Amino acid sequence: MKLFNLSLFFIIILTNSPGVLEASDNLNMNTKGGVYIYQVKRHNSYSDIFLNSQQLLTIEYKDKYFLIYAIPYESKLGKNSLEIKINNNVSYLSFNVEEKTFDTQHIYVDSKYIKPGSDSQKRINLERDNLRIAKDTWYDESPDLKFIIPADGIMTGKFGTKRFYNGKEGSFHNGLDVAAEKGSPIISPSKGKVILTGNYYYNGKFIVIDHGKGLKSIFIHLDDILVEEGEVISKGDLIGKIGNTGKSTGPHLHWSLLLNKTYVDPEYFLDNRIIDYFSLKVE
Repeated sequence: MKLFNLSLFFIIILTNSPGVLEASDNLNMNTKGGVYIYQVKRHNSYSDIFLNSQQLLTIEYKDKYFLIYAIPYESKLGKNSLEIKINNNVSYLSFNVEEKTFDTQHIYVDSKYIKPGSDSQKRINLERDNLRIAKDTWYDESPDLKFIIPADGIMTGKFGTKRFYNGKEGSFHNGLDVAAEKGSPIISPSKGKVILTGNYYYNGKFIVIDHGKGLKSIFIHLDDILVEEGEVISKGDLIGKIGNTGKSTGPHLHWSLLLNKTYVDPEYFLDNRIIDYFSLKVE
């Protein structure tokens, strides 16, 4: 399967004292939905790191320690600044978000998904609350960043695509779409714990897997769910089957990846890109 090009990542050394951290001029900047990685000094390696009240993902590779931060799709172009806390010490991060051109798609769906009735709206609100609770969950396990593609098929939707439903602009596409025959297998792209399943108004049958420390996968429009909430699974385990449930126009898998409650492009985590670029290969 052909995968799409990604922008590069860069590493910034975090300091203990307040100060502005700038990206090196000779490294490419990332765009909306990208991932920044920062090397954390050893004496901070066992500390929890927060952005506001949100704990951020930290990992260890080859006796080095890193903070991984997701750039929100809604980030403004140009200079952005963050204030993070390590052991209640403040560090400031400054980085640029460069412009990127995203695709546009026009999709036609059942009108009930455009203007849901009052009863349906009550259901949608309840389901949204359940998803928010799942997104807030913290699973204190280090994730395996060597992701594999969860389904074989044709990639029909990319992250960041501007979508128009029945002629009306909707939210940006927050994942990857893989089209395949109904009933085709879906596997877990990495190890994790199943924290939520269900059959929701927009998502249809779906699964949420927590890979650890704020990194979560959401698989929607399934035909069948083959795992249970609370189940701990390994990379490559069969978790479900491709379907056409919910707000869907044909059998396919929609896979979203959340990092610290922010949607990121799942392709950053495929083909060892995150690991190989920094020579952080697990021995």
